[in-house]
Amino acid sequence: MHCYPYRHFSSIYIKNKAGVSRMSLKKRITLAICAIIIIFLILLSCIIYTKSASILNQNAEMYMRSQLDRAQENIDLLIHINRLETEKLALDPKVKQFLNGEIRVDEINRYLTASMNEKNTNGNHYKDLFLLNPEGKIIATCMPKAMGLDLSSREYFQKSKQLKKTITSDILVAKSDGALIVITVTPIYNTKDQVMAYAGIAILAEFFSHFIKDLKLGNTGYYAIVDSNNLILSHPDKSLIATDAANTKFEIPRTLLAENAKNTANAVTKRILMNNKNLRELQIYKSMGSNRWTLIAILPEKELQERSFHLLSYVIGIGALMIIMAMGIGIYLSDKITVPIVAITEYMNRAAKGRFMIEKSISDSLKNFRKNSENIFNETAYWNIHSSDEIGNLNRSLKNLKEYFLFIIRQFEYESEQMIKASKELTSTIEDASYRTAKFISTLSHDLKTSITLIKGYAKGILSGIIQEEEVKRQFLEGIYNSAEDMERITCDILDSAYEAQYCPKLHREPVSSKDFAFKLFKKSRQYIVDSQRIFEGLCQCTEGILSIDSVKIERAWDNLLTNAVKYSTEGSKIQVHILEENHAIEFRITDEGIGIKPEEFDKIFNMFYRGEHQKNKGYGLGLFIAKSIIEAHKSTLKFKSVYGKGSSFWFSLEKDKSIL
Repeated sequence: MHCYPYRHFSSIYIKNKAGVSRMSLKKRITLAICAIIIIFLILLSCIIYTKSASILNQNAEMYMRSQLDRAQENIDLLIHINRLETEKLALDPKVKQFLNGEIRVDEINRYLTASMNEKNTNGNHYKDLFLLNPEGKIIATCMPKAMGLDLSSREYFQKSKQLKKTITSDILVAKSDGALIVITVTPIYNTKDQVMAYAGIAILAEFFSHFIKDLKLGNTGYYAIVDSNNLILSHPDKSLIATDAANTKFEIPRTLLAENAKNTANAVTKRILMNNKNLRELQIYKSMGSNRWTLIAILPEKELQERSFHLLSYVIGIGALMIIMAMGIGIYLSDKITVPIVAITEYMNRAAKGRFMIEKSISDSLKNFRKNSENIFNETAYWNIHSSDEIGNLNRSLKNLKEYFLFIIRQFEYESEQMIKASKELTSTIEDASYRTAKFISTLSHDLKTSITLIKGYAKGILSGIIQEEEVKRQFLEGIYNSAEDMERITCDILDSAYEAQYCPKLHREPVSSKDFAFKLFKKSRQYIVDSQRIFEGLCQCTEGILSIDSVKIERAWDNLLTNAVKYSTEGSKIQVHILEENHAIEFRITDEGIGIKPEEFDKIFNMFYRGEHQKNKGYGLGLFIAKSIIEAHKSTLKFKSVYGKGSSFWFSLEKDKSIL
């Protein structure tokens, strides 16, 4: 190539009038490219750092909120359990006997003490189980010192007495021994639904907060709990427990107190304050709706900054590496840009020194340009090795584009074939559905027309006056009545089936005894099969449990399967019914020795209005469709297997409600 012999002229200097040399073109282009890339990388690094630091802070805040949600769930669960235990104590027969004067105080005290000791097997959190008279004085307790204490002035007792429901207190100081406790009380009613006393359970306050010690928040962060009276219930510094939170740096914000006053659950407030060490802290407050306590997460802002600085070091390192790469790229690009320019300039200088005419120089330059152009197009391999690869890349891109278009064409041909195939299948399905619908209408019309013809014939015979005998008239009237009943049965059956087909997914679920339901279907099936002159054989094994089902619709589906088993079998043949339990599920199975189903009809038997070819039995092709829809609406599957000429077996399973097991 003509340009490349002049590569060593890439450092040409041009002198100005004063004779002072300027920076070469190559260096100026290199510096310009490097400056642009470096500025771009710096801006990109700043944006990445700012965005990443913001994401880290958001993640930290989301983590703190999730931990507060976890703490709230634990506390709500413990409070709920405590309330249930208190209400259970209020219903205890021993307590009722004591209040009715059937046992003495010392006996009930021993009973309460034994109950408390049993609860304390996993930890000594239960402080006392006690009973209050309607005036609020303790009349039975596990602690002798507490006998006779008057709790009528306590806020929780007054609320329970006023609202007549279970109330849990804030953190309290026990009158008996000064321990920090939380008390739950609930009314005890007599047979006339009158309050005769109150049951209460006192639990150490740490019972509701000990788990929070296991929640981690960075290296120096921590969690705290404050009750509705602004008293600290939990804190890493035990000296602050039971003190007023207003004296600390995490005093509850007024906005959150206002939310608590309105009994708004799950209110969340965030703020940044200076702690006792003059360090900024991120504090997140979350109120609880169950007892108006406040959960607080505290994380020093210094930890967030440390994460950001750690990220910044990575950004700086990667940025420095990218700047070095940018300088290399700038040098490479400037070399590629300046080589042709320097070559042309040097050629013109040589022409001037050799006293060539300007016209000849231009002519030679054009010849060289044409020659270079020919070499570019004819020596592709040379460019692939030595040039900047623009033409080579273009050539490869054209080849790749050609291959891509060929691939697109092949893909289009394949998708067209698939679309044509799917269209044919859809057309076949529509034609089959139209045929089955027409056949259904034809069968229905024939049945109705038969009954109408009989009614008209009997009525015409009576109206003509030819029939004089009363017995014959009575037979004609009975024929009219029977035909009308047939029409009514056909109409009701079709309407019911259409309703089931439209609305069977809309279930009315209710808890049903699995054992009773299974034996009910088993007994009903046995009677129907025996009455149909078939041989019954079956087994029903099911334990107690609960099925959450629409029992009416399940019976409808079962009746459809049972009716088909009888309809498509002969008298004297055997029909088996098995209702068995396995792995917390009940399987309902019907097996007959009837005509069976052809293999080519397996995919069609559940279609609406479908009836097998050459079927002599009357029907409208809705039974299996409705049964399948009902079973699938119960999140189950109607399965079957069949051998043509030997019989069929249909079955489905219903899961027991595990939450009630």
